[in-house]
Amino acid sequence: MKILRLVLAAAVAAATVSTAGRAQSAGSMQASGAPAASRLSVGVRKSLNAPTPAPIPKAPRSDTKQNRAMMIVGGAAILTGALISNDAGTMISVGGAVVFLWGLYQFLQ
Repeated sequence: MKILRLVLAAAVAAATVSTAGRAQSAGSMQASGAPAASRLSVGVRKSLNAPTPAPIPKAPRSDTKQNRAMMIVGGAAILTGALISNDAGTMISVGGAVVFLWGLYQFLQ
């Protein structure tokens, strides 16, 4: 019996809510001065008159021929020092590594 009353009460409530919703038609919304659904929007929109930032000019890159040559010479010195394989070869390899790394550093700047 309680379930029947609950179902009946839910049906009456649903009918009442839907009848009240039909009473407010789109024609009465326009006549009352309320906003139209077609003019409503949700979310963030970009302002049309917002100033755009000026692009930052990049500094002109200098010529990299000398830096590339230092990397090539340093790599060749590393290989030459590895072929000599004495204390002198180790010194040549370390010197070549320094020259190569300095050329690489200057190239990446």
